[in-house]
Amino acid sequence: MNLDRVPPVHQDPSNRDNFLPSIDLGEVLREMLAKLRRRWLIVFSTLVISVLLAIFYVANATPTYTANGAILIDPRVGQNPESGGQMMPGLLMSDALTVDSELRVLSSREVTTNTMRALGLDGETVLVPSLKQKLLAKLGIGGQSDDTGAALTDAAREERRIEAQRRKFVRNLKVQRAGDSFVVDISYSSSNLEFAPRAVNTLIKEYLHQSGKQNVEMIERNQVWLSDRIDELRDGVRAAESAVASYRRANDLLTPEGALLPTEIALNAAIGELVKLRGQALTIEVQAQQLSEQIAANEIEAVQVPLEERTKALADFEARFAELQQQEQELLLIWDEAAPAVRGVRQQKDQTQALIIGEYSQIQSRLRAQGEAMNRQVLATEKVIADLRDAYGDDTEKTLELRNLEREANAKRELYERLLEEFNSTSQLLTFDASSARVIGWAVVPGAKSSPKSRRVVILAVFAGLVIAIGAIFVLEALDQSFRTHTDVTRKLGLPFLGVIPAFESDQRATPPTQRQRVQRGKRWKKLSKAARKLDFAAVWPTSVSAESMRSIHVKLALQKEQFSTKGEGIILGFTSSVRDEGKTTTAFNFATFLARQNEKVVLVDMDLISHEMSRLVNTVLPSNNRLASFLQDPEGALSNLSAIPEFPGLHLIGNLGAGSIPPPTPRDAEGLAALLRYLRQHFDYVIVDLPPVQGAADTQLLARLCDRVIYAIKWGTTPQDQVMSSLKKSGLHRDDFFGVLFTRANLKKYRSYNRHEIADYYYA
Repeated sequence: MNLDRVPPVHQDPSNRDNFLPSIDLGEVLREMLAKLRRRWLIVFSTLVISVLLAIFYVANATPTYTANGAILIDPRVGQNPESGGQMMPGLLMSDALTVDSELRVLSSREVTTNTMRALGLDGETVLVPSLKQKLLAKLGIGGQSDDTGAALTDAAREERRIEAQRRKFVRNLKVQRAGDSFVVDISYSSSNLEFAPRAVNTLIKEYLHQSGKQNVEMIERNQVWLSDRIDELRDGVRAAESAVASYRRANDLLTPEGALLPTEIALNAAIGELVKLRGQALTIEVQAQQLSEQIAANEIEAVQVPLEERTKALADFEARFAELQQQEQELLLIWDEAAPAVRGVRQQKDQTQALIIGEYSQIQSRLRAQGEAMNRQVLATEKVIADLRDAYGDDTEKTLELRNLEREANAKRELYERLLEEFNSTSQLLTFDASSARVIGWAVVPGAKSSPKSRRVVILAVFAGLVIAIGAIFVLEALDQSFRTHTDVTRKLGLPFLGVIPAFESDQRATPPTQRQRVQRGKRWKKLSKAARKLDFAAVWPTSVSAESMRSIHVKLALQKEQFSTKGEGIILGFTSSVRDEGKTTTAFNFATFLARQNEKVVLVDMDLISHEMSRLVNTVLPSNNRLASFLQDPEGALSNLSAIPEFPGLHLIGNLGAGSIPPPTPRDAEGLAALLRYLRQHFDYVIVDLPPVQGAADTQLLARLCDRVIYAIKWGTTPQDQVMSSLKKSGLHRDDFFGVLFTRANLKKYRSYNRHEIADYYYA
């Protein structure tokens, strides 16, 4: 059976839940915390070192003091307070751009150089190349060396030296705008407590001086320009006003500027009169037409006669007509229409109506006569207007020309007066400070150092230490390819995990001394090496983690015994590992002594036919009859002479060391070893075989197949996973040939840090 990792499951991209595996964030966080806990020493050491370095730096670093000053930039540069807030020519620009420009001026070469000289920093200095320049020169890279100084003149070398000093001075200078305001903050850092404020204040003074000087120069240039323009405009104004006066006299246009001409006044009056006459004529015509229509319809009740046209006779007739209508209505209430009285009243009524219509006709005739007279007045007025328009046309052309001359003269005068006023304002500006800035805060001696900030440095050191420690831990965890947890075994190898055999010193420290069992030893016990005295550790310390792992394996073997032998025979159990020094031999010996202490009949066979490690460990107490070669020649006779080892009560060991030791077997020799193991299982409950490691021993595959099951020992935290997987492939064994995997020589404390809440879960799984 192939012992490669389980092949990845082909996931259907259409199934999102299968294609995108779910992530347990809580489990991820717990795993991260577990890594930090088990590597706590790295975290602690890194933090201590970081804090100590920070304290050393704070204690030995040169303190730096920072002085701060502030100025307010006024965008209305060079304005007269009485100018009404109008900007001078050449100064109309954005306020924000003005502040940004002044920031450049503050850190300009001229201002900073003057400041440096005022502070006395322009003395002779030797230009020392930086460490970077020295390294580049040594390596021969970074361009040619700067050997142009010898070819420079004295003045050029002086400028170069001053520029180097200026750059050094500016390196500690900081000029920045305070947000979007017009305030500029200026700060300078120095190790000299008194020099820092002096540098800031000197820079502000140099800037104010330079700014005021530039403003004065600008005002003087503006005055020269204004003076020339004023002289030109003065001559132009005089010429324009003379032209206006001459034109008035030549064309007899004595009307003041802005007043109407006589012809214009007469024309306006005639036009007004014409409008009035046309309105009256239209009114008379409408009244006459309405009166004619009403007379033709014989509707005297609906006739509307203008009040000024009504006569006394018309009023009498209308009153008489109304009275007759009243009488007619009263008679009709008594008599019928054929009655003589009714007919008489109606006859009088008709006569009165005829008289009224006659009056209306006379009024109509008078209205028509008035209309004709009004039309004649309209015609006469129109003729007068035509004559006035002809006369006004000539005067208008002359007036327009006059107005053009007047406007030209006025424009020149206004420009002349404005420039003259501006010239007077600029003259006043020369009498007071025209700087674009004012100081709102001079620098003072700082009350505390600006760097290093002790608390901040320590906090940053702690933070940096944590970051470095966490990074180092995750790198170490990522590079650690050894087996750390029992889930690594099941996931990587697909084999059962049997337990952990800690390093015996670690296991002994974790076990209470009162749990140690007293064992009657043989006389030669003291002749054994220190390592050999630990070969029955699990039996002597029955409550240890090693004993618990042995007990778990014993129980599992007992439950599965029928799978190995159906005739009540013993179990042949082999122990192997990937390479040497992984603890397989001591683990096999401890398991054998543990079983012997459990009253099981156990025989331990050393089949590591190359190193003979087990036989070497107990050679001083190993009986001479307990030789593997003797069992291969005469199993029954050798078994009758097999002696127990008093130093390890109840244990029988068949060693392979000395002149009679057998060499590594060939495939033909394997049959004899197989027969021997079958013979031993008939007389013992357990036959424990110490096999050679897989790598470096070609006979491991052959010998392992003689066992019912094989336990694979992996040195915890040491043997790489790839090496174990490669060894299992080379062994040629199937997965079912292995009983499981044991971790050996584990530091119990570290092991528990990797397997929290899991250390006892697998014992009875």
